[in-house]
Amino acid sequence: MANEAVGGRVSESARNLAYINYGLLFASLFFAGVPALIAAIIAYSQQDEAPPTIRSHHRFQIRIFWVAFALAVAAGLSFLGVVIRITGEVFEFTQITGWDTHDNVKLDLSNVTLDGTLVALLTSTGLFSALGGVWLVLAPAYGFVRLASERGMGHSARL
Repeated sequence: MANEAVGGRVSESARNLAYINYGLLFASLFFAGVPALIAAIIAYSQQDEAPPTIRSHHRFQIRIFWVAFALAVAAGLSFLGVVIRITGEVFEFTQITGWDTHDNVKLDLSNVTLDGTLVALLTSTGLFSALGGVWLVLAPAYGFVRLASERGMGHSARL
């Protein structure tokens, strides 16, 4: 393999690719997750060919992607619940006096209440989003530091 250890050191190209993946995972925080998808594809494609230490980093990068993806889905579903709940409240208090023009729609939001369900959905949306952001900052940073010190991740940390 091209990425075999040479003189006790891991091939620089495999190591540099792992560095790039950590950078992509961190950048995904600012670019709506697209770089994380690219990093996951790279990690999946390289994990079988990489030396054991780098392989453990690719597996960790894949884990970072899936945890961030799950948190983003949870935040998205919570936000969808907020949108549905607010839309339902708005339609409940909207009076349509005629179907021919938009000028006849009257909206009275004075009776809309902020109930426990809406507060819980808003809180969970914020919590899942914050956890995803923290995860996409700390996990790649931790992996980057371990890679820079030439240590593996997980059970293969001594490699």
